[in-house]
Amino acid sequence: MRWVVIGSSGYIGSALCRYLVGAGDTVVSVSRRASAPTGCEHVQVQNFTVEAIANVFTRGDRVIYAAGLASAGCCRRAPELARWLNAELPSELLVKADAAGVDSFLYLSSVKARSAPSGVIAEEHAGSPAKDPYGASKWRAEALLLAQRVSCRLNIIRPAAVYGSLGARASTSREEGAAKSGRRAHKVVAWLKACGKWLPWVPATGYRTFVSLPDLVSAISLVGQSDCRGEVFIVAEPGFYDAAALVRAASGVNVRGSALLLRMLLLPFRIIRRTGIGARVLEIEKSELYSAGRLKARLKWQPENRYQNYLRGF
Repeated sequence: MRWVVIGSSGYIGSALCRYLVGAGDTVVSVSRRASAPTGCEHVQVQNFTVEAIANVFTRGDRVIYAAGLASAGCCRRAPELARWLNAELPSELLVKADAAGVDSFLYLSSVKARSAPSGVIAEEHAGSPAKDPYGASKWRAEALLLAQRVSCRLNIIRPAAVYGSLGARASTSREEGAAKSGRRAHKVVAWLKACGKWLPWVPATGYRTFVSLPDLVSAISLVGQSDCRGEVFIVAEPGFYDAAALVRAASGVNVRGSALLLRMLLLPFRIIRRTGIGARVLEIEKSELYSAGRLKARLKWQPENRYQNYLRGF
């Protein structure tokens, strides 16, 4: 039995390949790049079409779809491409994979597929379907996939905001996504430390949920090897963070959140809230809290990492 990782050059896909290879599994990576993460068999696909990718599938494969547009900004600029890569293509590939006799098909969605009620710890069915191009493409994918009548085991994973790495140095071109993520993390931590040094108060933002990359790939592997069928799992660590909590974790300084400061900063954006920019900025007030209780209960998954420890490690 082997794993087929579609989108193996991405931040999560490349890490998943390294994780599975490290576990001694056979892994086929599928991406546009000419090379693959070390230890994988590689199939280069110049254009992500059903025909090009479906030729890879063989009986017994465990297929992971980790491709698509992962940036909300890219999805806003190219909504039709987001619809194709994030929703239509994986649905059509599921049919082809099932016809080839694969063992399982796992789709990497996002907690953004549903708009969680602010301040409520959301489980898989909480909230309403997302309407923004990114979230809507993920929700459409889930609906299309779950509507297919297939024999293989289909499951869906919704990660919270992902951070960190598997510890491998991201020096090659195929790992540049991890390298960019690391550089962004350093910039964010430097900014948080500066806030802790100079500001006694920070805006009282809403809370956010995170999950580390190692914990996410372990969850993907666990679901892929399980007997689950037609299930959706949120993957998130316990604990939630607002701006003040992030500054405290990164700087060690006990700053506080100010609702008044937040209202003052957001006043211009309330005036232009009908524009896309205004509406998006105002989302900083909303708390997005997610629970991985179902995954923990169903498969005994336990996250080993915490975001505050990650920030303190810089």
